[in-house]
Amino acid sequence: LHKKIGMSLVQDPEVADNAELCAAAVDQINLCTEILDPVERALFARLNLVAGKHSIAASNFEQARGYFESGLLLLHANPWQRQYSLCMELHEMSVIVSYMDGKIEVVSSRLDSIVTNASFDDALNSRALQAKLLASQQRFSEAVNVVLAVLSHFGEEFPRNASLAYVTS
Repeated sequence: LHKKIGMSLVQDPEVADNAELCAAAVDQINLCTEILDPVERALFARLNLVAGKHSIAASNFEQARGYFESGLLLLHANPWQRQYSLCMELHEMSVIVSYMDGKIEVVSSRLDSIVTNASFDDALNSRALQAKLLASQQRFSEAVNVVLAVLSHFGEEFPRNASLAYVTS
């Protein structure tokens, strides 16, 4: 029944633009994800992303995080290979709302996934956020290592144990 309702709601061509309609459709489908075929899973992963963005616009970050997490669960078995852009965007949006919602363990996990699986260029913002997150947790040496790895990628080499005098000279 949930699938039938959700599928009928997505027939409306305005579903992605209408926050209430989009939320109603994904709320129904998220109750029956185990019976979706791969095409439907991809469709509703994308619609969960859209619903999450609508929730952010309404300042409902907890609801947005739920939509992004549901979208991630609907991705194919190898999402970084098969649905790269969607997977990347769901991860990035999950990072943003999880940080706003104080879910630091989710932020860390999602950043690790992005840094591990995304291209270096695509993960650059995530690496910067990862360094900031580590520094905010007073894990300064790990934060410095993240930054040094980025600089190294661009051909800038610094000694791992550089003194302040070395860095400022």
